[in-house]
Amino acid sequence: MSYKTILVQLGNKRRADAILEPAVDLASRFNAHLIGLYVQATVPVPALPLPFASSVLEKLAAQELAASSAVEEVFSRATAGAALTPEWRPLKLAKADVTSLVVGHARSADLVVAGQTDPDWDMSPVFDFPERLALECGRPVLVVPHVGRHPRIGRNVAVAWKPTREAARAAFDALPLLKRAETVHILEMGEDDLSPGTLRADLSIATALGRHGIKPIVHSSSASGLDIGSALLSRLADLGADLLVMGAYGRSRMRELVFGGATREIARHMTVPTLFSH
Repeated sequence: MSYKTILVQLGNKRRADAILEPAVDLASRFNAHLIGLYVQATVPVPALPLPFASSVLEKLAAQELAASSAVEEVFSRATAGAALTPEWRPLKLAKADVTSLVVGHARSADLVVAGQTDPDWDMSPVFDFPERLALECGRPVLVVPHVGRHPRIGRNVAVAWKPTREAARAAFDALPLLKRAETVHILEMGEDDLSPGTLRADLSIATALGRHGIKPIVHSSSASGLDIGSALLSRLADLGADLLVMGAYGRSRMRELVFGGATREIARHMTVPTLFSH
């Protein structure tokens, strides 16, 4: 198994380098086709002519074109000379919303790379939607934290495990990375009232990964007074993990899919790139 088509969603020039670093590294390792996706917002034309409207619209269009060109330059520089096939794919937003447009392109990729929602970017609520990508595109989504740099990931991988469809999907979606990792940890974490002996009810996943040549280290523990998400973040720091693999659990609210529980906590406070599958 391998990732042969990797799509990276880019929106903000300030963050493009940090998001591209792990994407380019993975595409180089797998000799993959790397698609740089950028959504260019179109300037709406008013139904009625307004004073100075044409000059304002021209300026807005020029600014958006300049922003697109700036991100394209970052993509070209990051992929130059790398062992991959680069493709710059600028999209103009018409009637569809940004999320639906990106999700449609993401569904034909082996792996999607996106940035975590960034509270310091005014347009992040519009152009950053890793939760919806993970829940809707049907592909594994690698989310890169909005702080720090992560140029090479996948040496020391932690897999958050419980016997659910989403967790199983994530573990097997991550197989190309797990097979190349130096160390793989399986983290099975129970609630406070569970004794360590009750936590190993189903770790056949370790045996299954072993048949792929992976020798995971199994860690079973309780959350010890923390919620599961916070306990996972603490364990990642203890292990020095550079990648987390976990199922994305969603619920429907007001016709919008959102993360719930531990996945919401990780999505908001992630410290390492996280591969989500749903």
